[in-house]
Amino acid sequence: MTMENTELGQNIKELRKKKGWTQKQLAEFSVLDRTTIGSLERGDYSDLGIRKIQRVLLLLGKSLTLTDIGLPTLDELKR
Repeated sequence: MTMENTELGQNIKELRKKKGWTQKQLAEFSVLDRTTIGSLERGDYSDLGIRKIQRVLLLLGKSLTLTDIGLPTLDELKR
């Protein structure tokens, strides 16, 4: 489990709680198993497909985006 996995899982958990949903409710809305939602929130989704993650994020009003990795530019550091 990487830091990114854990961060994504924590964000999903926080967003779910802000909506007042249980894991079971989010699972039902996304047509997934509750244990899958629990695994996702723990950052343990090595066997979970990207479409399922996107479905959960869409329900929570979020999406996946691509970002460049590496050292920040000078302009980014100034911000």
